[in-house]
Amino acid sequence: MLYTIVSRNQKRRAEIAVTQEGLQLMLRSEGDPSPFFTERLNDMLSYSTGRPWRMDTPGLRDVQVSDETGLLRISGFLEALYVTMCLTFDEQDLLRMQVSWENRSDHFIREAAVGILFALPKRSREKVTIPHLIYNNNPSSDPNRIVPRLGVEPGLGFICEEHRLPIPCVNVEWEEEETRFLSLFSIPDFVESEDGVVHYGSLGAIQEESRITAVALSGVLMFNGEKDTYFIAKNTTQSYTDGYTDFEQGRTLTKMYALDWGVADRPGHAFREIVRKSDKLFTPVGKSPLSLDEMIRLKTNAMDDRYRSGEQGAAGYIKFTDSNGTVPKHPLHYMYGWTGQCLKLAWCDAKLGIENGQEERVLNCRRAVDFYVSQSRTDVPGVRHSLFRLNEGVWDDFYWNKEPVVSSRAYGETIADLAEITLLFRENGLEVPLSWIEALRESADFLTGGALLTGIYPSSWRMDGTPADDMITAAGIPCLIALVKAYWITQESNYLEFAERMMQHYYELHVETFERPFARSTLDAKCEDKEAGMYFFLAAYELFLLTRDERYQEWAEIAADWLLTFVYVWNPAYNQGSAFRNTDFSAVGWPGVSVQNHHLDVFFPTYEFWKFGRLTGKEQYERWGRVSLEAMGQGICTKPGEWGFTVAGEQGEGFFQTYWNHRGHSNKWNPSWVIALVLHNALRFRDTQG
Repeated sequence: MLYTIVSRNQKRRAEIAVTQEGLQLMLRSEGDPSPFFTERLNDMLSYSTGRPWRMDTPGLRDVQVSDETGLLRISGFLEALYVTMCLTFDEQDLLRMQVSWENRSDHFIREAAVGILFALPKRSREKVTIPHLIYNNNPSSDPNRIVPRLGVEPGLGFICEEHRLPIPCVNVEWEEEETRFLSLFSIPDFVESEDGVVHYGSLGAIQEESRITAVALSGVLMFNGEKDTYFIAKNTTQSYTDGYTDFEQGRTLTKMYALDWGVADRPGHAFREIVRKSDKLFTPVGKSPLSLDEMIRLKTNAMDDRYRSGEQGAAGYIKFTDSNGTVPKHPLHYMYGWTGQCLKLAWCDAKLGIENGQEERVLNCRRAVDFYVSQSRTDVPGVRHSLFRLNEGVWDDFYWNKEPVVSSRAYGETIADLAEITLLFRENGLEVPLSWIEALRESADFLTGGALLTGIYPSSWRMDGTPADDMITAAGIPCLIALVKAYWITQESNYLEFAERMMQHYYELHVETFERPFARSTLDAKCEDKEAGMYFFLAAYELFLLTRDERYQEWAEIAADWLLTFVYVWNPAYNQGSAFRNTDFSAVGWPGVSVQNHHLDVFFPTYEFWKFGRLTGKEQYERWGRVSLEAMGQGICTKPGEWGFTVAGEQGEGFFQTYWNHRGHSNKWNPSWVIALVLHNALRFRDTQG
């Protein structure tokens, strides 16, 4: 006997077959002779009691099946619990699966772990995406650091709290004659205990010798094969004991899931379906606590608190102050690029000065740029120092393996900002010193000769200009962006030609199949990270603006979708007494950081997302750019004392939506990029009004 429900567009079917081995679930698509998923229901429903939990599948007994209009209902006993599963297609043609576990017994069931398992046989070139946490098993992550991994040994896996997932989903793709995928979404729901602690379900995947299993459980966890363990800080895990569920008599636990399946555009790209479907599944709405003018006013105040001048013409914006009420851990210094963003703040100062007729702001920018251009040079043309220590009056550098280096990430950001400042001055009829143009040319000339044999940039150069490493990473993409912007200023065609050739290499290495996802863009996290993908998006965006080549539009869209797997489409609830609960903080629109660092921050190209969406008619990107910027108005100190700061406009670097550090709170570490990124985006958004 066969029970069938069909999606509204008539292109999908879910079937329950009654066989001698029990009920069997099959998920099919129109025109495909073989199902995308098939499994006995007895092998899908997991139940155990006691610690550690187990993925036991005792099987249903006393099974009943009913076929209503557009809905299948299966029920029966799973050991001591009565399970009801309802299947129906929603308006988006996703298969909704509501599962309830009810204690109909006459005794108290302690320390239970229940869930649903979707086991897929091992095939060719499988890839698993768990948003923010696992991208093709994180192949570029440092093996000596603790990051989520499915592992290469059978039986290893990763299962985390739902609130650790920007999009609560596990996506598995594989190769047959085409690239197929299955996505398991969970619609998060929580239980709050008497002590005010919020408990969510859990999602993840387990890799075995012959299969990969997408797993949705009632809250128990696994970190890299270790049960009842979770990731709480850099390189730190801890025992987790709150994932078990007690079922008193009569208690029912109900969970809603959604299933999506189909054919991906190309190998490695099935993660894009997560983004497309989640936008419809969760209908996210973010918060907007501050207007653009309020954000700009507050961030400007924080920027002004960072400006310092000194001897020998020193001028710029310091990386740290004591605006959090403590003595800075590091002596006062300017940092160029990465977390310092000195020249990006100089652009913001000049922009405000031009708009408001404040010559002193424009002069602050000139002084900061002149100081960097004239004083940061080394004996090697194009190689520049990265930090200036005000108290000692000396230049310094980043360090890699205890030797001074030039970070390609930081250097590219700085030279790109120098070009942006030059362009801002030109557009507003202000004099541009010849030394600025010469510095851009010198840097661009260095960059056209600074690539590895693989055709991309190293993550850093030694101070003699030779590569400090030859690892394939996305770290150097900001240098490619700097070359494109140098072309804007100089119109030197070889800069653009070199940048386009290199962009092709980055595409082939990272984007074509995502065998090696974007990674290692930061100095403190050797892993797959949002910022690496962010700079590929920005590079494609800049090349698209310049050339209108459809190839760059396509590449920018692919990278944008990858970035959106880091962005929260739903708002987790927080424990009673936490700052986020007390302030009604919403995570919607906030991006996570990396597979190693599971917190939120403001490092995101909100304006470029918005403008790219406008230019291409892609409403999703336009909307997310605006939602993200508005969400980042949360956590800004509006008056002394808020969020732990003494200076209005300051904002913490990290917002902790998970148990990676202090869940429901933010930190007070406030490098200047937290000012620069929000202010830079907000100022450009304001230009679009009116």
